[in-house]
Amino acid sequence: MSNEEVIVDFGQELALVNFQEDKEIWDRIFTENPWGIAVSDAISGELLKVNPRYTDMHGYCAEELLGRSMYGLLCASGHHDDIQRIYHKVHDKGHYEYNSIHVRKDGSCFPVHIDNYELTVSDRCLRVVSIWDITESEQKENELRRYRESLEELVELRTAELLRTNEQLRDEIIQRETAENELAIVNQELSNTLESISDGFLAVNRQWIITHANKAMVKANEANGFNGNLVGTNFWDIYDQGNKLITNSCLKVMNDGQPTRFESNEPFMGFWLEISIYPTENGISIFFRDIDERKEIEKAVEEEHLRLYSLFDGFPGLIYVQEENYKIRYANRNFQTKFGSWEGRSCYEVIGGLLYPCIDCETPMTFRNTTSLWKEVMFDNRVYEVYAQPYTDVDGSKLIFKVLIDITDRKNADRELARMERLNMVGEMAAGIAHEVRNPLTTVRGFLQLLGSKDTTKNNHKFYELMIQELDRANVIISDFLSLAREKSTDFGLINITEIVRNLSPLLSADAINQDKRLNLELEPVTNIQGNANEIRQLLLNLAKNGLEAMQGGTTLTIQAHEVGNHIILRICDQGGGVDPAILKKLGTPFLTTKERGTGLGIAICQSIALRQNAVMSFESSPTGTTVTVEFAGDNGENSEISNSKPYTPGLCL
Repeated sequence: MSNEEVIVDFGQELALVNFQEDKEIWDRIFTENPWGIAVSDAISGELLKVNPRYTDMHGYCAEELLGRSMYGLLCASGHHDDIQRIYHKVHDKGHYEYNSIHVRKDGSCFPVHIDNYELTVSDRCLRVVSIWDITESEQKENELRRYRESLEELVELRTAELLRTNEQLRDEIIQRETAENELAIVNQELSNTLESISDGFLAVNRQWIITHANKAMVKANEANGFNGNLVGTNFWDIYDQGNKLITNSCLKVMNDGQPTRFESNEPFMGFWLEISIYPTENGISIFFRDIDERKEIEKAVEEEHLRLYSLFDGFPGLIYVQEENYKIRYANRNFQTKFGSWEGRSCYEVIGGLLYPCIDCETPMTFRNTTSLWKEVMFDNRVYEVYAQPYTDVDGSKLIFKVLIDITDRKNADRELARMERLNMVGEMAAGIAHEVRNPLTTVRGFLQLLGSKDTTKNNHKFYELMIQELDRANVIISDFLSLAREKSTDFGLINITEIVRNLSPLLSADAINQDKRLNLELEPVTNIQGNANEIRQLLLNLAKNGLEAMQGGTTLTIQAHEVGNHIILRICDQGGGVDPAILKKLGTPFLTTKERGTGLGIAICQSIALRQNAVMSFESSPTGTTVTVEFAGDNGENSEISNSKPYTPGLCL
């Protein structure tokens, strides 16, 4: 063999060895590459060779992939046209990269990055496809994108907030500048106001340095010999020797922080000053107001009040002035005499002894209506005419001026006058017809007695007797008429009420026993008075008879006689069922009776007798009985025990 042949053989063997070594290297690269690598036909996409990473990535084994088209098998829906779309790009450039979606065997999809290379082997066009699963990188990119978007949103939000804050700050600066300008204007106006007022004004800081003094204060100091500048001077250097009330009050307000106001007779700015001291953040402010003219007016008003009050004290009625809170501001002498001390107390406390205003109090309504009120009220067994007039005092307070006039005597006189007119009418009738009626009655009675004495009329005797009894009863009524017609009693002499009652007691006791009732006498020695004993006996018998007739069996009639002051009191108290209030008001009216056979003249006769005896008769009744009181006047002829016997009844507001 020649050397050339040897060299050629050696070269072939060496080339074969190198080829085998290169093949092993490329096989390892193809097999162990982390990228999925596939070799396919460039036209049909038929897979010719795939590495393990490619099969693992798609979930197939190599046998399932080889010979199948990668276009229809591995491309996800919507990406089948990717190969056709990039075909010319790969063919023209020989290399192209793009992203797509592949489908695994289980049907799941995943994103991939594809790198295409095109080459020709033995006149066959092949395509080498390298793919990389980019799921993780896309997730990171998505996270990064979301982070970037959130960061951008945050930046935008912070920027917007910063803009808003900047705008608010700009507005606040403008508002502050506006407020400062307005405050400067207000301060200037306040300074102008303080300079224009007639009141003296001082501002003192906590170091007792005067920081402001208006013109009125400077003028007052100049009038008192101080011509220096007040501002900047020490308060105590100027006023330490002044009015101690003012300086002590300034010291107290500075220490306690509580405002105060008082009046002082001070020639510093006028005869009378009203000093107002207020605490401030930096010290105190002091106002001096000249109230000398007001004091003169108050003095004149007070003198006018004194004259008016003197006039009220001489007034016979009860006068008082009431505030909105029911406090009594003024009461005249008669009011104080009747109700006692009133200063600082309420009307319901002084008059009624109550803790709260009366339920039917008309004070609020009077203040609301601002019109006068006129009414009559019953209080302590007395009738008062009440006049209430609301008005506004000089100090602006709302008050009610009330006048109470005791019209009890006038009311009694009116009732007595009406009663007397009725009695006079009955008396005139009695005087006119009594004799004309008695004469025929006497004739009829005589003939009835004559007829009753004959034997031929024995069968009618009981009718004659009944007729005679009725004629006698008519005669008694006529006698009562004549008694009412009598204008005054005769045969007046010294009598003793207790003795008259005691002398009639046997007769009254017998009458009570016959009716299964009792008589109780409560008699005290009394003074002799002028009167007609027979009429007093008639009055006592009529009242006792009425009392006994009103009671049930087993009850007691009480007769009392005692002396109170210069008056003799006779009382007849029964234990009957009482008198109807409507009837009680009309007692004494002629022919008014509740008895079946009564004439209605008994009480009228008793009142007529009492009037002739200079006495007053009154009645009190309840469901447990009725009391008749006859009050005989003494030597001075005055009646008195229509007194304060009943306590105040709440609800009768004066």
